[in-house]
Amino acid sequence: MQVYVLTFDSRSSLTHAFDLVLAAPDVASCMIEADRARIRFMAPDSHAQKLVEQIYQAGGMLWCSRHTVSG
Repeated sequence: MQVYVLTFDSRSSLTHAFDLVLAAPDVASCMIEADRARIRFMAPDSHAQKLVEQIYQAGGMLWCSRHTVSG
């Protein structure tokens, strides 16, 4: 599993990305930080990478980091 942290340039980009993350069936958990325009979510890496690419292509993503969750 991977934890992704995505930061956005606007509230509309953040909202659109959050909708995509919530609709993804393999996301184990998700948190939105509206005041920081940031989303954190946990998902298997193979599925998460495709989701992040989709979010990136929609525009507005400023930063993305990924961290492995052991267990």
